Amino acid sequence: MRQWDSVAIIGVGLIGASIGLALKKRGLAQRIIGIGRNAPRLQEACDQGAVTEFFTDMAEGVADAQLIVVCTPVGHIVSHVHQAAAASAPTAVLTDAGSTKSQICRELATPELVARFVGSHPMAGSEKSGARHGRADLFVDRVTVVTPGQDTSPDLTSQIEDFWRSLGSRVVRMTPAAHDAAVAAVSHAPHVIASVLAAATPDQHLALAGSGWGDTTRVAAGDVELWRQIVLQNRQPILRTLDEFATTLAQFRAALDAEDGQQIAHLLEVGKRRRDAFARETRGKRSP
Repeated sequence: MRQWDSVAIIGVGLIGASIGLALKKRGLAQRIIGIGRNAPRLQEACDQGAVTEFFTDMAEGVADAQLIVVCTPVGHIVSHVHQAAAASAPTAVLTDAGSTKSQICRELATPELVARFVGSHPMAGSEKSGARHGRADLFVDRVTVVTPGQDTSPDLTSQIEDFWRSLGSRVVRMTPAAHDAAVAAVSHAPHVIASVLAAATPDQHLALAGSGWGDTTRVAAGDVELWRQIVLQNRQPILRTLDEFATTLAQFRAALDAEDGQQIAHLLEVGKRRRDAFARETRGKRSP
């Protein structure tokens, strides 16, 4: 398992801090450099052991880095990769942790970056944010998707895949478009639906809400600006998923309106089977 002399993490929030903590716990990097704009937050990340040092100046922070991981919101990833690549050694390799991939990878498929950058998405997020919620085991048995382009070198792809495996991830390789369609179905559209359900619930009913409502709307507590950027970047796949959801919801509504108990049971059974299959697949890997 490769040990890095220096890893720079741009954006030391939940994911960035968890990367740093995992690197430290597993002895995979001698220097773990946090980079961001907020010095007090970077100091907190340093105090908790997520980074060994930090900089608010990106050029200083990436100067000696062998690996640079960009963990900022998706709307800033492209510019941060360009800045980091320009300020770092030509041999430094870069990846990101953004939950959208098509636009990011398309805009970074330049002659200067094709040999240095490959996209990533660790499927290990949470409605919680900030370095204080970072965990060294966040990536253990979680999928990380790596999305090389047509011109990405196999060696670079292998380096980034090995990096995520070293943190405990199960690596899946996909095209950026296939990734975005999949996460629209299992992450982005569910977030939108949870948020809409929470927004549509009258305040006066919240006193009666229990674990069912809480579990169903949990992700709606996520950072609003972060999710605004995500849904806009992955707009078309999310719209297609919402259209499919609306079709099934309309079928349920029609069955309910017609008092069609057989169709209601059928639709509930389809949902139960899908949820049970997910629980079996993830049993022992994470809480379903």
